Amino acid sequence: MSKPSHAVSAAVTTLELVPSLVKEQQITLLKFYWVHAVRDGMMYRNELYGLAKEFDGSNRLEAYRFGCELIEQGVPTIISVSKQQYRVWVSLRNPLATTFIAS
Repeated sequence: MSKPSHAVSAAVTTLELVPSLVKEQQITLLKFYWVHAVRDGMMYRNELYGLAKEFDGSNRLEAYRFGCELIEQGVPTIISVSKQQYRVWVSLRNPLATTFIAS
């Protein structure tokens, strides 16, 4: 007997509300010009992202919470992880990105 289809769609929706976590070695760091300043950016899977916020290695929960808040607002978000820090990145394709990119 198969599960009801609404159970599958609920799982997909939940996953869409969680930021992707990637190792920092998997991203390509770069600089870009955005709103009159040079900003930190990165490329991951042929998509460009701008740095929204950095957290030190002991603030994993805060980084994750911030990433979830961005996704709830409709901003595609990725968190890069290293031993020293967590970085929250927002998609440059999203019109709200300007609001969240760190200066």
